[in-house]
Amino acid sequence: MRLEYLKPARIDDVLEVETRVTEVKGATLSLAQRVLRKGIALFEAEVLVVLVSVSGKPQRLSQRLRAGLAGG
Repeated sequence: MRLEYLKPARIDDVLEVETRVTEVKGATLSLAQRVLRKGIALFEAEVLVVLVSVSGKPQRLSQRLRAGLAGG
């Protein structure tokens, strides 16, 4: 993860979280995330998600899931 804290939020703030898939590979997803308050970015992150089996080894995403995440 790469995290960037841009501005503080308060306990009563209404926040919006945006998540966008930026890349889909065999066993990984790359995501871009932002947290906004009234359209102003408070936090940004780049996240790499890896699918692993119960034994801890990388496991390929199904073709159907990859196609759905890639928008096709």
